[in-house]
Amino acid sequence: MATRQLAAVVVARATSCAGFFSFLPYLGLWLVDTQGLSGGSAGLVVGSSILANRAGAVLLVPLINRLGLKASVVLGYVGAVAVFVALGSGLGLPAIGWLVLATLVGLFLAMATTAMKASVAALPADQRLRGFSYLNMAVNAGSAVGPALGGQLLHWRAGWLPLAAAALHLVALVTATALPGTWRRSERPVPPAGGGGRRWRVQRPFVVFSLLACGTWVAYAQTSDVLPAYLGDTVDARDLGLVFTLNAVMVVALQVPMSWLIRRLLDAPRGGFGALWAAACAVLAASVLLFALGRSTGLGVVLVAMVLFTLAELIWSPLYDAQISERRGTLSLPAAYALAGVASGAAESVGAWLGTFLVVGRSGSGLLSPAASPYWGAAVLALLTGLAMAWDGRSSSADLPDAHEGEGVDHELDVSART
Repeated sequence: MATRQLAAVVVARATSCAGFFSFLPYLGLWLVDTQGLSGGSAGLVVGSSILANRAGAVLLVPLINRLGLKASVVLGYVGAVAVFVALGSGLGLPAIGWLVLATLVGLFLAMATTAMKASVAALPADQRLRGFSYLNMAVNAGSAVGPALGGQLLHWRAGWLPLAAAALHLVALVTATALPGTWRRSERPVPPAGGGGRRWRVQRPFVVFSLLACGTWVAYAQTSDVLPAYLGDTVDARDLGLVFTLNAVMVVALQVPMSWLIRRLLDAPRGGFGALWAAACAVLAASVLLFALGRSTGLGVVLVAMVLFTLAELIWSPLYDAQISERRGTLSLPAAYALAGVASGAAESVGAWLGTFLVVGRSGSGLLSPAASPYWGAAVLALLTGLAMAWDGRSSSADLPDAHEGEGVDHELDVSART
């Protein structure tokens, strides 16, 4: 992959993430304050956008395969720019109108993100890890800059929020023309021996792994989505923003060396996927319990918890996408990542809803208080998921294919789960 192509991957993904996260965290407040929607209607609009962004690509796989990966990235950004401009044009719409526009934003960006992941995954094996490592850093840089930019615009001139997101996605659109790959249609999945009629059947290793990983996503949601509501009366919002910035900075700084270490551990006699996932889940469980202490102990323990949470994420996040690639069977790359997005998006949404429901309005600041129950649940779920993955890794490692025809060996580490 040429330096120009690598730079295009980084700039396009970073500006797209910055644009999306400059708008999405403030969408509900923007709809209530500037458009007059009720809290329930605004929440429905935000939820629809998140669900479309995380799971909507599965509906677009036939279109991605027809257009090709590079063209799909460009089309996704074109659509996102158009919808963000419409959102910021001063339209007076009922709640259903805002819901449709927010859902379209999620769908267009899901299309672009899935196609970009698939285009990097289709690189030769000796280039794939480098591409995904830089893509992961771009995601975290954009997700750190975006909320800070959106918060300033909301305070200064809220009406410019969607227009700023449109401008950032316009930069991503221009840059996407230099992405690796050609403008022809993407490859079709290779049919298995014995006939092509089963080539779209989702096979057991993919289903089992996707369902088991849902436990980690539910636990992950208690930090990424529920923590601000849990710590809102204890930790200042500005300090909490710095805590999440620490997460992004650590990922940017440590992802490449951590990926090298993971590759070494995967080949170690007592290493392997299952052992690494179990270790990451144990660290994740410890981090969420420390987050639960944040109400009574304050910022210091929250910072320590975020360090542990990030170390866990640096391990299980690339393992997650690596296993999707290895266990996809006869599914095409876009189809595999889109279907995995449905499972992970649904799990994170359920975890965020349940955690918020149990936290909001609950009193108490101790580790055994009712408000801390989502974090106890997350810790137990993370440990059980780690044990299940360790068992599944031992039982199925011998059955995984070593390569997909025409794509090189699929044993490289893939992009962060948050992409």
